[in-house]
Amino acid sequence: MNGIEKIIEILDKKQLSESELNWLKEISDSDPEAKEIIAAYSAVKNSLQRNEHIDEELLGEYVLYKNNSMDYNKVLPFLLIKIEDHLRKCELCQNTFRELNAQYADVDDFISKSISTKTEKSYTPITQIIFKQKSSAFRFAYSTVVALFVIYVGLFIYSDVTTPEYIKTQFAEDRDFYNTRGRTSELFQRGLDALDNKNYEEAIKFLNEDLKENPDQESIFYTHFILGLTYINKAEKDFLGLFKSFNKEDVLKGINHFEKSIELNQNERFQNLKLDAHFYIGKAYLLINDKNSAKEHLRKVIDNKGSHYKDAEKLLKSF
Repeated sequence: MNGIEKIIEILDKKQLSESELNWLKEISDSDPEAKEIIAAYSAVKNSLQRNEHIDEELLGEYVLYKNNSMDYNKVLPFLLIKIEDHLRKCELCQNTFRELNAQYADVDDFISKSISTKTEKSYTPITQIIFKQKSSAFRFAYSTVVALFVIYVGLFIYSDVTTPEYIKTQFAEDRDFYNTRGRTSELFQRGLDALDNKNYEEAIKFLNEDLKENPDQESIFYTHFILGLTYINKAEKDFLGLFKSFNKEDVLKGINHFEKSIELNQNERFQNLKLDAHFYIGKAYLLINDKNSAKEHLRKVIDNKGSHYKDAEKLLKSF
């Protein structure tokens, strides 16, 4: 009986005598390979006795063994009965084995196609090296993904609880509600198209050019109105969809253009647009936590029954 067989025979016992424990300690201290075998066999035995699952790295060694590789752990042949008995009962470990076995086949197939068939040098060792690297990384990658997912879910819940509803909701409706209004200049339309594509910098560029080229046109107030919306959209930022916030400078620019729109709007046909601008000014002030200014503008919408007066009432009640 050689040393490894004696080690396995002793480790398979339910209870060890003091002399057997001393022998295992002595051989472990004097032989690094024996120490590795004792640790691996004991870990697998204890794990399976608790009805737990086989370690992915050990399953990777088992895959190498089943694929006639010579590069598996030396203790593996003495674990075969335990591993295969467990695989027959555990669907989760069966699925992990199949996945690792498929990875081995993929690596082997890739290597066989990548190396010329004319060479006499075997590519199998390369397959084994790559597979062992992949299988060793498999467990770490899985654990990392699970940990990141748990952290993200926790942050999502915290973000959702701590973020006011008026921050989470969309700032303005789809632009269908304003695209038939009475401004048709080419630069204005190009600004609208850029806004639809969420290209806010380009939208701001076209709309500012419209202001410069047509400062005295009666409907120019509408360009200011759309610039207000654009700056607010541009101001929005978050971290991986969490903790939404707004750049204060862009929000204030948006408010300024809404106020300019109100000032220049002298067309009786578009008087309701003034109240819309007040509504968005109120919402914009909330984005930078200026609730007193927000109340002032939302109250104007409610008192004059603007098209958003019900939304304005909800906003006022929310804070």
